[in-house]
Amino acid sequence: MRVAMGARAVNDKRNKAKQPQPAADAGPRAADVSALLVQAMNLHRQGHLVEAQSLYERVLRSRPDFPEALNFFGILQQQRGQSTQAEQLLRRAIRVAPTYASAHTNLGNVLIVQQRHEDAIAAYRQAIILRPDEVEACVNLGALLKGLGRLPEALAAYRLASERRPNDPEIQYRLGALLAEAGRTEDARAALDITLQVNGTHQNALLLMGAVLHRLNRIEEAREVLGNAVFQLGGTENALALLQHWLKLMPDDPVAQHRLAAWFGAEQPARASDAYVTDLFDRYADQFDQHLEKLGYRAPVLLGERLAGVVGAGTGQWAVLDAGCGTGLCAPLLRPYARHLTGVDLSSRMVDKARARGGYDELVVAELTAFLRERQHAYELVVSADTLVYFGDLQAVCAAASGALRPDGWLAFTVERAEPAAAPAGHLLNKSGRYSHTADYLEQILTDSGLSAVTVTPVTLRQEGEQPVPGYVVLARKPNLAPID
Repeated sequence: MRVAMGARAVNDKRNKAKQPQPAADAGPRAADVSALLVQAMNLHRQGHLVEAQSLYERVLRSRPDFPEALNFFGILQQQRGQSTQAEQLLRRAIRVAPTYASAHTNLGNVLIVQQRHEDAIAAYRQAIILRPDEVEACVNLGALLKGLGRLPEALAAYRLASERRPNDPEIQYRLGALLAEAGRTEDARAALDITLQVNGTHQNALLLMGAVLHRLNRIEEAREVLGNAVFQLGGTENALALLQHWLKLMPDDPVAQHRLAAWFGAEQPARASDAYVTDLFDRYADQFDQHLEKLGYRAPVLLGERLAGVVGAGTGQWAVLDAGCGTGLCAPLLRPYARHLTGVDLSSRMVDKARARGGYDELVVAELTAFLRERQHAYELVVSADTLVYFGDLQAVCAAASGALRPDGWLAFTVERAEPAAAPAGHLLNKSGRYSHTADYLEQILTDSGLSAVTVTPVTLRQEGEQPVPGYVVLARKPNLAPID
C-alpha cells in the first residue's frame, strides 16, 4: 500500500495551489511551527517514530488545526497500529481542509485496515477527484478493487495511475499483471515491456513476461526473456525461483534443466544434454567468433602449438577429425596435417558457419560419441577444442575417440581445469554450465581408453569476467599393437 506523505505541501512551491497551506500568521510563531513540522517529517521518514510523534504533538499544541501535521501524525499512528487514532486525525485534517487529497488517500489506507472497504473506495475516489494526479490513491484503489474481484474497476484505476506515471515500473507491472489476469495478453505484454525497460531485473515482471509470451505462443521470446533473467540473477534464490517457474511453463526446456543442475543441482548430470548444446550453439552461432575474440580465446592456438611441438609439422597425409568443429576456427591449424579434414558438430548453425569459412573436405551434423563409434580406425588425428567441456564423464567419448584412431594416431583436446578438492569425482559442473576436470582423472580415463604417452599441460584458455580461465591441453597417442610374427 502506498502512503501519500504529502511533503510537497510544505516544501514545494509548485504545489501551493494544490495543497492547503498553514494559516497566514505575520508573527515568527508560524514560521517556527512550520520548521518544527519539517523536523518531525524528517524524523518520520528516517523511522524515528517516537521522536517524530513528540514533535507532531508539539506542532498541534501550537496549532491544533494544522492540516499537514494532522495528516502526517495520522500516518504515523497508522504505522504504529493505532488505526482509530489515525482515522480521527485524518478526518480532522479533512474537516479543516476538505480539498486535501493526500489526507483522503491516507484515510482510505486506514479504512482498508479496518476492513471498511466501501468507505475506503469512497475516500480514494474523492482523492482522485480532488487531484487527478494523486497516483497513490489510484494504485491503492486498484489493489483494493482487484482484491475484491472487481477487475474492470481495478483496471480503470491502474490505467489512470499508468497515464499519470507512464514510466513507473511498479505501476506498469501491476497493470500488466491485471491485464494478464483479465486475458488481455498482448496489452499485458506491452505494460510489462515498459517495466523491464526501466528495471530489467524486476523478478516478478520477468516471471510474468515469460508466462505471457508463452501464452502468446512466442516460445523463443519467452525462453530468451527467462534465460537472460536467470543469467542476470546468477546463482541466487531469485534465480532458483525463476528456473522453477520456467520449468513449470516448459518442463522439458533443456536450458532451464541444465541451469538448474549447474547452479542448484544436488546431483550433476554426466554430461550436458544434446538438446542443451544444440540450443546453446544454434543461438550463439552468429556471435560466436566475435565473442571469443573479446574473451581472448586461445584453445586453437594452444592446440596448434602443442601439436607442432610434439607431433611435428604436418605433411598433409592424414585423415583428421575436428571433433566439435564449431565455426571452423581450428581448420587452418589442422589443414597442414590433413589429406582429408572432417568436421563434426551437434549444432547445424555452427556447421553452416564452418562451411562458409571453408577448409573442410567433409562436414557432419552429429552427436560426437555416436559419430566416433561409427568411424572406427578412421583417423590419424582427432582434435577437440573446448568441446569436452560439455562432458563431465569422459569415459564414453574418450573410448569412442580411441576406437576412431588408427594405430599411432593422436588425440588432442582442451578442457577446463578443476581442483581435486572441488571435484572428488574428477569432474565438476560449474555455474557457467561447462564442466572442468582434474589432471589425474584425465590421465586415468585416457589410459583406461587404451591411449598412452598422455600429457596434461596447464594453460589459460581465455578470459571470462576479466579473470583467466585455467585449463589443460591434453595429448595422447594410440599405441601400435600390431602382432609380432
